[in-house]
Amino acid sequence: YCMISMILTRMVSAFGAGAIATQRVGGQIESVSWNTADGFAAALNAFVGQNYGAKKPDRIRKGYNISFKILAVWGLIVTGAFVFLPGPIASLFFHEKDVLAIAINYLIIIGFSEVFMSIELMTVGALSGLGRTRLSSTISVILTGSRIPLALILTHAGMGLNGVWWALTISSIVKGIVFTLTFRHISRRLPEKV
Repeated sequence: YCMISMILTRMVSAFGAGAIATQRVGGQIESVSWNTADGFAAALNAFVGQNYGAKKPDRIRKGYNISFKILAVWGLIVTGAFVFLPGPIASLFFHEKDVLAIAINYLIIIGFSEVFMSIELMTVGALSGLGRTRLSSTISVILTGSRIPLALILTHAGMGLNGVWWALTISSIVKGIVFTLTFRHISRRLPEKV
């Protein structure tokens, strides 16, 4: 992830200091989603692991579904804030007009992925509780790695810097969907209590 992030930062740096500042500060603003999702992931990791060991797949599915609903609502709230209030949020951190415009675009574009990113991180915790850490890593590395070629394609297709933001958003949406489907498939196949 760090290597992929460094390559993307290098791509962003071609658009100037304002773009780099937006990426850094924007990531911190976005932490309102991923820190919450990380908390759920840690809790689900322990919860799923305990219930997996106790052979209680119904509790695993129920705990996951409740967490899913809570994070989906939270993600929608964050999405709403980023998409409908990007100016007021960005103006808390930026004052130069050109950088403010970049930050507004960033928040709107990234905003569309907040639900999916939250669900992805939470689901990684649930899959880890089932002992599927290698699977989670494989999916994550492949789909996060896809950001690089996707960003190259989109930036050269006339989207410029917004192409990088869309690459982040598209990959987060795909990861959220793939991880959710993976967990649901695996959880359906868990053995019932003997």
